[in-house]
Amino acid sequence: SLLYAATNTRPDIAYAVGMLCRAMGKPSKELFEAAERVLGYLYRHKEVGLRYESDQKPLSGMSDADWAVKHSTSGFVFTMSKAAITWGSKKQPTIALSSCEAEIMAASDAAKEAVYLGAFLLELGEGSDDPISLSVDNTAARDLAYNPQHHERTKHIARRHFFIREMVENGQIVVPFVRSADNLADFFTKPLPASVFFPMRNRIMNLEEKVEP
Repeated sequence: SLLYAATNTRPDIAYAVGMLCRAMGKPSKELFEAAERVLGYLYRHKEVGLRYESDQKPLSGMSDADWAVKHSTSGFVFTMSKAAITWGSKKQPTIALSSCEAEIMAASDAAKEAVYLGAFLLELGEGSDDPISLSVDNTAARDLAYNPQHHERTKHIARRHFFIREMVENGQIVVPFVRSADNLADFFTKPLPASVFFPMRNRIMNLEEKVEP
């Protein structure tokens, strides 16, 4: 039930639920208590939901990766009408040997979502032929998306992780740089302190800014 909410209506629990799902094969008392804390958060914030408003800004997305653990976590979010319309938080399939590698893997996963969303919006008559913006906060990964100049340091990376480069070359995606503090995808890659979590949640879900109890 938590997974259904995390993937459809509540991006604010996506990271926590994703981490819990990794351990479903080996349940423990500690994990059950962690799941109860997620339920407690939802109970205390049951009035929270995605809030959309009319907006002329086009579809845009952000991606990020957390390189602090053995298998990095990829995160992405795409926003339209001032709130998130799709998001993701998942464990990367292979071990990244650098933050650049982890970021390019996350960006390529997000690029697949961008291509799908672009085609879907065109079918609805709401899209355009302009490239979709997919921001990253890693300069090396951004440069790699445009130019394979770091070949010696990246030749071991599987070809499927360079999907974003192909989409950039085709003119379907652009990859602007965004500061880490402004990268909303960071919300889906790691646990955040309350002082960061709630303001970022409010931006992603388009909620009124307020001090949380």
